[in-house]
Amino acid sequence: MFLNIGRASPMNRLLQGALVLGCLVPGLALAGQPQGRWSGLVQQANSDVGAQVAFSADKADVHFDEPFACNVPAKYLKEADVATVYRFGVSTNGGKFCQDLQGRDVTFKPGKDGRLAIDFPSAKTTWHGDLKPSPAAAAQP
Repeated sequence: MFLNIGRASPMNRLLQGALVLGCLVPGLALAGQPQGRWSGLVQQANSDVGAQVAFSADKADVHFDEPFACNVPAKYLKEADVATVYRFGVSTNGGKFCQDLQGRDVTFKPGKDGRLAIDFPSAKTTWHGDLKPSPAAAAQP
């Protein structure tokens, strides 16, 4: 019994390893779902369109400015590497562009200087954007 002083049994080593891993994993966790309101431009080869995104529990409400002038909700789907993936739902006010987004995934990931990158495919092309916190988000506690 006294001969084991200073030597850990395999079970103790396993428990110690699990404890250390448990302490490290939260530091390795992904950024998580975005919060608040964001706005900026989404772009494809020859078009720029203003967009606003409002995040709340497990969903994002996306508004596209003219020429699309439509709104489409998106539900949280999963975390993927450093990105958060949502799936577009049914457009709340029609518009062919937003209607065609139904069932497609939209990806958000941390961008440069505290911005939020947005990427999603449409019927004809892939859109990319750079969003920043909107003034309304900055006023929130």
